[in-house]
Amino acid sequence: MKKLFFNIIIGSLVVVPQMAFAQQTLEQATDSIKQILVDARAGKPEAQNEVGAWYYRGRHVKQNYKEAAQWWAKAAAQGNARAIGNLGLCYQTGNGVEADSLKAMKLYTSSIKRGNVALFKQNMALAGKGNVFAQVYTAYCLQHGLGVKKDPAKAATYLETAASKGSVDAQRELALYLLNSKQPVKAYAWFKKAADKGSVPSIFYCGKMLIDGLGVKKDAQQGMIYILKAADAGFANAEYIASQAYYQGNGVTKSNTQGYNWLLKAALSGVSNAQYQLAQKMVIGDGCPVNYDRATYWFGRSIPAGHAVAFKKEFDKAEGTLYGTPYQAYLKGLKYYSQKDFEQALKQFKIVEKAGIVEGKTMTAVIMANKDYSKYNLKKGVKLLKEAAKTDPMAMYLLGAMYEAGKGVEADLVQAKSYLEQAAKAGNPEAMCYLGNMYYEGRGVDKSYDEAVRYYMMSEGQLTPDAAKHLAACYENGYGNLEKDTQKAEELLKNSYKNTTEAVLKLVPMN
Repeated sequence: MKKLFFNIIIGSLVVVPQMAFAQQTLEQATDSIKQILVDARAGKPEAQNEVGAWYYRGRHVKQNYKEAAQWWAKAAAQGNARAIGNLGLCYQTGNGVEADSLKAMKLYTSSIKRGNVALFKQNMALAGKGNVFAQVYTAYCLQHGLGVKKDPAKAATYLETAASKGSVDAQRELALYLLNSKQPVKAYAWFKKAADKGSVPSIFYCGKMLIDGLGVKKDAQQGMIYILKAADAGFANAEYIASQAYYQGNGVTKSNTQGYNWLLKAALSGVSNAQYQLAQKMVIGDGCPVNYDRATYWFGRSIPAGHAVAFKKEFDKAEGTLYGTPYQAYLKGLKYYSQKDFEQALKQFKIVEKAGIVEGKTMTAVIMANKDYSKYNLKKGVKLLKEAAKTDPMAMYLLGAMYEAGKGVEADLVQAKSYLEQAAKAGNPEAMCYLGNMYYEGRGVDKSYDEAVRYYMMSEGQLTPDAAKHLAACYENGYGNLEKDTQKAEELLKNSYKNTTEAVLKLVPMN
């Protein structure tokens, strides 16, 4: 949330070496002053920090906040602690850059961590003079031991002062402190104040406390009004609680479909419990169609986040049940397939197919079309794949890719697009990414960054490596009507896009 707080007293936070700066122009300046500019242009961070201060204060040069921010950004990029703090000042005040209090706090924190302890002391002094931003940030430092010994109780006093002046951030943080200190009644009161001003986390906590009857009279229906408001705003934990409420009918009318929809949103937001439960729902078709392929994907996402033991226990106890046997056979088939033991894989996939699960036929087709299989039969493989593609999104995707590339079938872009679009419409992320790549590269279609971005966004974070790279380039260059966002581009490139199936198959016993 971008928000401009009360301005910090400028002179107190611009940190430069204590030199006696005269108010002369650069032309009139001494050689030592001119040398600082030479050093700054040569890339020396200490000099860049000083020149930034000149522009910020209007010494030796005409005051120019934008120039100041640019010089400080250069020095900050090289790790100069004082420049990082000064750049934070720009973001806090909105001088030279767009105001962003959260970014300011991150920069201040980075500066202090790099040794600029004076920055904490300056904030503390300003907090004592009534500056709300400084009060909130001083509390943050005390909470986390930044530049000072950790002292949550003392932090709470600063938060209460700022909260009483209307700071939403202070109200929320004070409420969290009170909640963790087992003072739920006071906590709810502060959460309610912040929630009334639009604080999404506070809206969530109000809802959760109403559902649980913690610090306030229990009221699941009223609680769900808050939870759904926070969930609609994209708050991950609210999405997860909404899913549980709909599956259980707690505070809302029971609806497995609604439960599934919120569970998917929470899983996409990174809630590992939601990812694990989503996989379970996909295995049995609870609120959604049965989909072993996507279930395996989501189990694979949740296992590294701490669900390995739960998965193993679930797998072991499920023997002989609808949940167990077909899905166990599917996973064993995948593992045999990965080991190129195609005969054993086929036996497992036949179990799946006989249970009425279409992925069994899809994987049988994949084996038949694999040249490494001793009984390789491409014609039969394609025939089975077409049969499976009547209902299976993965089969639709595979056929679309085959027709586009002309592998195993005669190249046919009309057929390719038809199958891929059907798969994408049915929720298959691989098909979405494949179509996105086609439009990004102009491969068989008119090149269109707009269409590429549309398909990439449809995948909702379930990107393939190539798709992630292309979407990052779109953010980097502002393609496809996206605003340029280098940070988003970097995040996309840093994320892992490993095959999540491997994490699942490692836990599958072969007995």
